[in-house]
Amino acid sequence: MTLKARAQEKVERAGISNYSFDQDVLVMCGVRYTIEACECGEPGCDGVRLRKNMTAMARVLQ
Repeated sequence: MTLKARAQEKVERAGISNYSFDQDVLVMCGVRYTIEACECGEPGCDGVRLRKNMTAMARVLQ
């Protein structure tokens, strides 16, 4: 399963339906999240980490 598919599953499992993807970036409520692999090893980890894309936010603020 790709990281994008895992991220989509994670978002839907959380009950969020208002999201989209721009390339491999998850967009929820206008906030862009970079999708990364997570290797923390925690028992409940689904293997995906979402980080706010600060680069896109900085461009908006300029």
